[in-house]
Amino acid sequence: MREIDWAWYGTLALILLQWGLIPHLLAQRTKSPNATLAWLWAILLFPGIGGILYLLMGSEKVRRQRLAAVAAVPHPPTAAELPPDKILALPELSAINGRPATAGNAADILPDGTSFFPVVLDAIASARHHIHVEFYIWRPDRAGLMVLDALTRAAQRGVAVRVLVDEIGSLWTSRRFFAPLEAAGGRFSWFRTFAPLSGRFHLNLRNHRKLVITDGTTALTGGMNIGNEYWGGNHPDPPHRDAAVRLRGPTVLQLAEVFAEDWLFSTGESLTDPAFQPSPRSCGTVGVQVVPGSPDNDLNEIQLTTLAILQQARARVWMMTPYFVPEPPLVAALQLAAMRGVDVRIMVPEKGNHAYLTHVTRSYFEDLLPHGVRIFRYHPRLLHAKVLTVDGQCAMLGSANLDIRSLRINFELNVLLSSPQAAATAEHLFLGNADNASEVTLTDHLNRSHWLRIAEAVFRPLAPLL
Repeated sequence: MREIDWAWYGTLALILLQWGLIPHLLAQRTKSPNATLAWLWAILLFPGIGGILYLLMGSEKVRRQRLAAVAAVPHPPTAAELPPDKILALPELSAINGRPATAGNAADILPDGTSFFPVVLDAIASARHHIHVEFYIWRPDRAGLMVLDALTRAAQRGVAVRVLVDEIGSLWTSRRFFAPLEAAGGRFSWFRTFAPLSGRFHLNLRNHRKLVITDGTTALTGGMNIGNEYWGGNHPDPPHRDAAVRLRGPTVLQLAEVFAEDWLFSTGESLTDPAFQPSPRSCGTVGVQVVPGSPDNDLNEIQLTTLAILQQARARVWMMTPYFVPEPPLVAALQLAAMRGVDVRIMVPEKGNHAYLTHVTRSYFEDLLPHGVRIFRYHPRLLHAKVLTVDGQCAMLGSANLDIRSLRINFELNVLLSSPQAAATAEHLFLGNADNASEVTLTDHLNRSHWLRIAEAVFRPLAPLL
């Protein structure tokens, strides 16, 4: 009997996998050309391994699954719409984001974890009907236990509690950690982009959103995760410098809709109870545009919104981001703003928590500094805040970094606040951080070491995959 040549069949399978994935890759219209090229090289240069990584990290099959789930979510009652000409004179923002801007909101920017966590705990303690929570990272540490205990107590007094956590971001947190909440009657679910038993193998698609909603009337969102590095315990300066915002008013209904879409996709439960969508009430003067970025449609909402804002800037554009890996349109918009005399400032951490991304970020300095863009590196700890403010009139903050992962791959959530007061608070936050930052000059950057240049050259082409 002829012996089977398993090596030959294995080689043939790798070749078929390698070449069979290329048509699928080229058909992905939502990918940037750079990402498509990077994956093409990975598949061709690393037969088998490149193809397997593409199946796990590059495929966007989840788009079809998400769209079907989102279509089933009932839309909330019509909120108080803000006239398009009153929010930055940008009527296209509603078309970009699929939701109208709303008027009559109250917004309180929370500049650090020391202010964020007490507000979260107070909102949970005050809830009477429901609490909906989603986070990317939930640590099983003191901060994680503190918030979990508050939610468990709420469930014990009859509040409907639902918690949604990304399983990749919270890789070291087991489901057993949330057992007390479930025992008290609360609901817990992973976001489940990676769920092999359900046919989901998407390691690269992650729910990076941070959102807390109580009774459909109060919402908190921003860049904070649940962990000691954001809270800081008894220390006034947590290791991660971040920001969030508390919102009240009609915009909370739109944020509740975002949670409902994510919950339906993850659990199959549709949140149709009218109690989850109470009648919107005006409680302030802030206009809010919800900006929910995701890979499950053809628009790049956060990048398009950012470009629209930058195009309108006349005096100043100040931004903070932990990861700065911009695509060409964003680089061009920053260059043009600086060249027409706008005071453009970008603040990034001196050292990020991913060394390779720090090198990629610095590789863009030479694209911006010669055109008048000012760049600052924040020293004391990890700058994790994602804040953009324009002309002292508006501020955008949320979960999205200015990198390819946030702009094209992750599920993200930003809010654009049309409010001079909110803008002033965001600018004050920038200036306070600038006291602990050093400005990068073009001369200093050009004189950087040969080894840094090599690291930047090596990592920058891989940016679409990182």
